[in-house]
Amino acid sequence: MKKALIGLAVILLLGVATLRLLHLDSLLWHAWRLREQPLQSSSLRLGVYRVDIERRVIEGLEDDVSALTYNGESNTLFAVLNGEPLLVELSMEGKLLRRVRVNGVQDMEGLTHVSGNRYVVAEERSQRLLVIDVPEDALELDTGSAPSLTIGLDINGNKGFEGLSWDDRTRRLLVVKERDPLRVLAVTGFVDAAPGAPLAVHIRELKSPTSPRLFMHDLSSLSMHDETGHLLLLSDESHMVVEYDKAGVPLSLLGLWRGMAGLQRTIPQAEGLAMDEQNRLYLVSEPNLFYRFVPGE
Repeated sequence: MKKALIGLAVILLLGVATLRLLHLDSLLWHAWRLREQPLQSSSLRLGVYRVDIERRVIEGLEDDVSALTYNGESNTLFAVLNGEPLLVELSMEGKLLRRVRVNGVQDMEGLTHVSGNRYVVAEERSQRLLVIDVPEDALELDTGSAPSLTIGLDINGNKGFEGLSWDDRTRRLLVVKERDPLRVLAVTGFVDAAPGAPLAVHIRELKSPTSPRLFMHDLSSLSMHDETGHLLLLSDESHMVVEYDKAGVPLSLLGLWRGMAGLQRTIPQAEGLAMDEQNRLYLVSEPNLFYRFVPGE
């Protein structure tokens, strides 16, 4: 009996260690906690989303896809590669439609659509933001004269800016820093600045006394849901997408592990996140994998 109990204890310890190593302990704990709290009527209810396109290879791309944004005017998705300086346009099913070479940039990691043909891109290591225009027929861009802003916060190599999202309601640019420390910044006065006018830029970190700390191990991307004003944050290492309300309180969670949301395999390295007008959620994962999740009943 004693040996059996010792064996059981060893198995339990190994199980706990495995959960912690894979960060599943955090995901399962917070998923349970979110299910126990009252659900806001405006919540997107990420926990009932189901995958309907899984692990589709984006044909025609060899480098790592590193960001994702939705253009509601063209009803297409745009992404950047973090190796070759390319911006690519994708169909809503993950088909490559166009490749645009972007000259004058290095290490693109973040991308967001503002309006029309206007986008903002972010360089990770330098923490430089650039406002660019991408004409519908463009195959190459020169960013030499593009408006740019370098923030230079907590410069620490390959742990810089990872994601961008434009908040059209409040006319602010949201920026996530990957880690050391995790940060969500709001930048105003840059994207809307008149050409040639002096910049009056304001940068602040999004925090709330009512919000628990971010419980993800890193931040890979984010997306502002315009209709509700809720923020979706993506963590690659923690394999989750978390929905936060305007006060910074977590509302719902989508796990990206095998067996969750109908996934046959764990998403290996999720790097880009976007949501369309039908509240369908899109993810891209390195090297060039495409996923789509649809709201459940």
